[in-house]
Amino acid sequence: MKMQTTLAGVSLLVAGLLASAGTSGGAPSAPPAPVASALVGDAHVGKATFTQYCSICHGAGGKGFIGPHIGGIDWTVPGLHAIVRGGVGGYGGMPAFNANAVTDQNIADIAAYLASLAPTPPPQASTVAPAASAVAVAVTAPAASASAAPASSVTASAPPALTVAAADLAHGHQIFSANCAACHGASAQGGVGPSLRGEKARKNTAQAIAWIKNPKLPMPKLYPDPLSEKDVEDVAAYIESL
Repeated sequence: MKMQTTLAGVSLLVAGLLASAGTSGGAPSAPPAPVASALVGDAHVGKATFTQYCSICHGAGGKGFIGPHIGGIDWTVPGLHAIVRGGVGGYGGMPAFNANAVTDQNIADIAAYLASLAPTPPPQASTVAPAASAVAVAVTAPAASASAAPASSVTASAPPALTVAAADLAHGHQIFSANCAACHGASAQGGVGPSLRGEKARKNTAQAIAWIKNPKLPMPKLYPDPLSEKDVEDVAAYIESL
């Protein structure tokens, strides 16, 4: 009789524990909510958040300082979220910000603020004279020595010659120092961004220009503001010369 009472007590205890587990910690926890790409940002609020957390590196108005120029770029919320949450470049680069410091809504607000900074139209005067002189050098000289050459061959060879002849390496160096060195290093040796030494073995000048104009994240898009067409051509040529 005593053993039956004991067994009944153990059964009741086990049943109680199972019931307790079912009502408290037994249920599976809900997965974390995905980033809401439909979050609508407030540019005015985003400016305050950007000034507090981002301007110390990216400068007032996102014009660049220690970090690169990021104003006037139409960031997607998930794209900017990945950068803010993950950081860029490890130690010495952009730190990661968790949701306790910068919320998902904060990120949407910052994206709206950055997009609201309309890029300044690139200056046109600087691109006219070099292009004209390059045409004279690249097209006229070959035509004199190869008058019998088909017109298609002259046309095909003109764009590469035009790009090289128009390049101003000293100006490209200045553009690099002001806009690229913060990530790629003062001598393009690498830092937050990769080394660009020997880049000509990986990309030709045309490919380098295309990359600068339409880079992949986390590299910011600097064209057409603050870099003009001529700026991009010169800095690409400078990088290819390293």
